[in-house]
Amino acid sequence: MEDYARYREENGRPTSGFMFSKYTLYANPGLNVPLHWHEEIEILFTKADGILILDGKKIDYRAEDILFINSRQLHSTYHTTAGWAYHILVHPELFCIRNILNDKNKRFHFPEKIESDSALCRQILEDIIKIPAPISDTDKLLIMSKLFEMLFHLMDAGYPIIQNYMESTAQTEYIKSTIKYISQNIRHKISIQEIADYVGISKEYLMRLFKLYTGKTINSYIQTTRLEAARDDLSGGYSLTDIIYKYDYSDVAYFCRLFKKHYGISPGHYTNLPGGSHRI
Repeated sequence: MEDYARYREENGRPTSGFMFSKYTLYANPGLNVPLHWHEEIEILFTKADGILILDGKKIDYRAEDILFINSRQLHSTYHTTAGWAYHILVHPELFCIRNILNDKNKRFHFPEKIESDSALCRQILEDIIKIPAPISDTDKLLIMSKLFEMLFHLMDAGYPIIQNYMESTAQTEYIKSTIKYISQNIRHKISIQEIADYVGISKEYLMRLFKLYTGKTINSYIQTTRLEAARDDLSGGYSLTDIIYKYDYSDVAYFCRLFKKHYGISPGHYTNLPGGSHRI
């Protein structure tokens, strides 16, 4: 995840309010945009032929094709012919998805590419590109109406625009990396900031994401995982002193309180039960 984090694009685009931006690039054949990722959804409207590398997948495109890069996808572009490319970036929160969809675990997920014969989508993007800067309040409404018009068109065309949030590769990798880090360091005190630094995202975002995917807070997951490991060691013959030392609990009394609160029985009574861990 450290490798993934270092490709995050640092830029001066809006991080609040109307989180929308657009820019135009002209390039000769060769690397056009180096490998990077960002929070925004990016719409690439190209006037030249080229290749999009999207999460390691090679996607060939022709002039007038429309490509979509969803939030947090690693991507880079190469031109195979000289020409212009228009880049439109929209933060997912601008779509107000939480207020639109009843299922909070759903999200908008755009297709990788629309072929150049989609005249309506091309016209929508042409209209957006022509809007001058700075963007007025009237033009903000126009942009949003155009973006939703494209969204409706794609859905009518059969694209699976609304998907489960759980399908996001980057987010599931964050959770996997978090669980792996906790498992590897369960014998020590673990802070959420340590995990966030390891995963490569902010502490606040990691906490929200972990709760969404697992239904638990990170601290409660750490505590439960540590207690389960300690319970297994009790079944294996470890003494309370051994467990306190192994899992870095402050003292025996504190561990016993946590154990009884979680399992409804004290460690001492647990070790005397016939069948041990099979009883809990």
